[in-house]
Parts: sequence; C-alpha cells; structure tokens
Amino acid sequence: MLILRGVAGYYDNQNWPRGALYEEYALEFASRRNYDGEVLDVAGATGADSPQTKMTVERYRRDLTVSALYGFSGGGYNILHVINQLTQKEKYRLDLVVVLGAPKNPAGAYKASIHKGRWEVIYRHDPPGGHMDGPRALLASLPPPPPPYEEPGRRDYASGMPTGKF
Repeated sequence: MLILRGVAGYYDNQNWPRGALYEEYALEFASRRNYDGEVLDVAGATGADSPQTKMTVERYRRDLTVSALYGFSGGGYNILHVINQLTQKEKYRLDLVVVLGAPKNPAGAYKASIHKGRWEVIYRHDPPGGHMDGPRALLASLPPPPPPYEEPGRRDYASGMPTGKF
C-alpha cells in the first residue's frame, strides 16, 4: 500500500514540512488490512504534475506487488490524478483505494466502475475530532487485531506429560 501524505504546513500544533500525516495510524491500517504500507517521502501538493503524483505513479509502475493506495488530505486528491494516469492493466491491479479528508472530490469520483477498475473504495470526510484525526478514526473503525499467536503446548510422549505453555 502506497501511503500519500497531505500538504506541508502547520497543522494540529506542529510543523509538517514533509507533508501532514500521523503515519503510525496509516501504517497500522495497512497492516490490519494485510498490506505492507509505505509512506512516500513527499508532501501532498496537489495536481496531475505534482511531485507526489509523479512519485506515486512511478513507484506503482515499478513495483508490481503494490495493489492499494491510501491518500490523506492533499494525498487523497492526488490519488485521483494517479488513477487517471494509470493504464487499464495498471488499474486492474488495484484492490483498494482509501481517501481521507479530500471533500472537494466527491466519493463517486474514485469509484472503480467509472475508471473500468475493480477496487474497493474507502472514502471518509473529516471525523468529529477534526481533519488530522482522519487516519486515527479510520483505524479505530476496524475490528481489533487478533491476539498474538502462541505456540500450542507440546507433549513429551515418552512421559505422557505436557510441556510448553498451556
């Protein structure tokens, strides 16, 4: 999953020179949806020719294992530019498109059917906690992760006694 940050600036009482995004929530979302998340190191200035759009298209084309896009704020707007630049074969590889906090583009603009694709769309406006809370709120909407795997107990067949954790 390629993760696109928002625009650079001062938001939520901190400076975001590389683009606004609480990365830990986006990365955990990717993990919980069974994707390897990669936050692109470029701010989300918007446009079809923006550095983020160009980097995303290039990265998507270079790595054929990428099948999901996640965009927050400016990155959410850029996802539409990315989709519009993909070939039909490249679009078919997409399984999931996540757009958070990009209300000037309607949710329908990302629908797979209008782009001749087959991906799932998750589209969210800003939650009650505000714009920067979007990634946390989306992660909170997922079911909790399963408990960590513990190796089942083993039996020492010579003595008939269990060994290990039970």
